[in-house]
Amino acid sequence: MTPASDLSLEGYCGPSLWLRALPSPTLPPAQTTNHYLVGDARAVLVDPATPGRRAQAELKTWLEQARAAGIEVVALLLTHHHRDHVGAAEFLRHTMGLPIWAHSATAALLAGKLPVDRAIGDGEVVASNRDGSAWQAWHTPGHAPGHLALWHAPSQQAVVGDLVAGEGTILIDPSDGHMGQYLASLQRIADLQPRVLAPAHGALQHQAVELLDHYRRHRLAREAAVLQALTADFCEPADLLPSAYADVPRTVWPLALRSLVTHLIYLQEQGLATHANQRWRRA
Repeated sequence: MTPASDLSLEGYCGPSLWLRALPSPTLPPAQTTNHYLVGDARAVLVDPATPGRRAQAELKTWLEQARAAGIEVVALLLTHHHRDHVGAAEFLRHTMGLPIWAHSATAALLAGKLPVDRAIGDGEVVASNRDGSAWQAWHTPGHAPGHLALWHAPSQQAVVGDLVAGEGTILIDPSDGHMGQYLASLQRIADLQPRVLAPAHGALQHQAVELLDHYRRHRLAREAAVLQALTADFCEPADLLPSAYADVPRTVWPLALRSLVTHLIYLQEQGLATHANQRWRRA
């Protein structure tokens, strides 16, 4: 039997892990989403994202090459429902007969837009290796309600979707994100002591625990800055930007405002802020 590391498939980036970055409608400065093939026996393609027909055909050829190399590609696995993670799912489902797997919360958010054939639960095995080891799905909400990460304990690799980024930043939007859950998800993956993080955007991250800790510290520091900016008087969220996001260029303040509102909602849940008529003050 061919060892996993010797399989002749382009994009090898770690034990039973292959990567192909293709264009997607993601937030700048990122311009691509990473498509990961996970598992060297029974594999899943994580985040079939690219919407362009030429890139989709390239992705299909890559999966066919994986099958020719002896990898059984069994499904398309979505880390979450955002458009820069699902653009090729319908195409591959139709042309290759691959079912779509996702968390039940993701399936609910995609209802009427994209069919999810199987709901994946926390801790479920989704891919397997020739050495008998397995990749498990971990529910890591915060960026999105049904966000999943994949974990391979023997190699200490985690495919983390939009939990962290190798390029750009991670937006926790008030429409479908939750700051408290996001902080807890960062800690959950850090507790696994990963060696490598494979994000949806940008390069693999080899200072894995340090990066997760950095993300947590950064978000907690921003939360403290938002709380410090609040006063006893009600104000608009935008009024807090010059103080709470003084280190951020004004060109990205529209995105920062969305993140700021998510912080305010979490501060309210902790009893530290209150609002009325979309205006906020310190509790």
